Amino acid sequence: MGDVDAAGILYFPAAYRWQEELFTGWLKDTGHAISEMLEGDAACPCVASAATYPAPISVDDELWLSLHPTRIGTTSFGIAATARRIDDGTPVLHVGSWHVWSTFAGTGRSRSLTSAPLPEWLRNALESTPTIDPPGPVLPAAAISGGRP
Repeated sequence: MGDVDAAGILYFPAAYRWQEELFTGWLKDTGHAISEMLEGDAACPCVASAATYPAPISVDDELWLSLHPTRIGTTSFGIAATARRIDDGTPVLHVGSWHVWSTFAGTGRSRSLTSAPLPEWLRNALESTPTIDPPGPVLPAAAISGGRP
């Protein structure tokens, strides 16, 4: 109920939170929680994102969510979360994002990010997960983690 609006359909920003929960959960499952990355002066900030909603998501819909890589570059990678209705398999959501592996330099307010090559653990984890094709023209749609209902 907390993710729908007064019309009884998905409030659009909820999809981004769902993707973030899948992504941070996947990172933790690889042994690299976000908190540990930040303590180690590294991160993978999102530099672009887009969502498409091919069918409405209503208050009583049960969904199967999954996360997959879409593209793997030298210093960046794309991921996408997808959602399908459990009862009929209808695709209802694609959320894509592009991330750049970065390291921190400086301290306090002068702290800055600089792109860096993907670490081997991240590249291996991304490459060991099947990719999916982009859902639309803006960003690839993909997902990582075997899916979470």
